[in-house]
Amino acid sequence: MKNETAQSIRVEIYNQTYNIRSDGDNEYILRLAEYVDSKMREISSGTLTVDSLKVAILAALHITDEYFQTNNTQ
Repeated sequence: MKNETAQSIRVEIYNQTYNIRSDGDNEYILRLAEYVDSKMREISSGTLTVDSLKVAILAALHITDEYFQTNNTQ
């Protein structure tokens, strides 16, 4: 059964635009995208790589570390 309440929201992360379908709070989705974007920019400013995939993976590791540290699960 298709979710009829899902909406599409456009976000920009690291100079790329994504359309995200969600039935959640659009402001929350925007905050998530802004956070990921800021982490990617922070990582890229501290490394010499311009490969966006590598920057995304390093940002994902950073975000996951923050999550684990917050939840004390390693």
